[in-house]
Amino acid sequence: MLQKSGKPNRQVERTKSWIFEAVMLLMDENSYDKITVSDICEKAGVARPTFYRNYNDKDDVVFEYLMNSFGTELLNMEKSQKDDKQDIIVLMFDFKFMTKHQKNLKKILAVADIENRIFRELQKYPISFIKHYKSKLTTHEYLVCRYKLCFQITGSLRVIFDWFVNDMPMPIESIVEMLNAMNIPKVVQYRNIPSIVVRIKKE
Repeated sequence: MLQKSGKPNRQVERTKSWIFEAVMLLMDENSYDKITVSDICEKAGVARPTFYRNYNDKDDVVFEYLMNSFGTELLNMEKSQKDDKQDIIVLMFDFKFMTKHQKNLKKILAVADIENRIFRELQKYPISFIKHYKSKLTTHEYLVCRYKLCFQITGSLRVIFDWFVNDMPMPIESIVEMLNAMNIPKVVQYRNIPSIVVRIKKE
């Protein structure tokens, strides 16, 4: 979902990794709201100017990690087709990544307002993802498709987040089945709009 441009600078990536790990370690020692940039710099072994060359504040550190995780692992949108050639947009959640990085992800999702910031950012992706439908749908159909995708992405994520931070009390298969049962059904007047399904990647 997130697209990175240009070749990564290894020193910058290494510095960002130190800073992120410092934040995670400090969150083991203290509440997030009490952690300062000075604390982070001391723990990471970097100077304050170095921190501010990469981030505006500590929220940017966890937000960048989470959005990069969305872009590479946590949630992917992709197209597939049924036998009847009806387009399907698939929301693919990576369960293996979630469980592997559970400790850090739970810490980040506990940060005040981070979920709202994620959802504000994610509103951009349905629009970019479905732009190729614009020539295939009427203006009204295109808007319905856009809003349907926004609704189902944010709704599915709210459920996944709640399930995840509460120690995954239901099997992931049950969550996916429930989300698909709650998805907006295809109706006759919107037959040209792609269906949206939730799937889970476990391998």
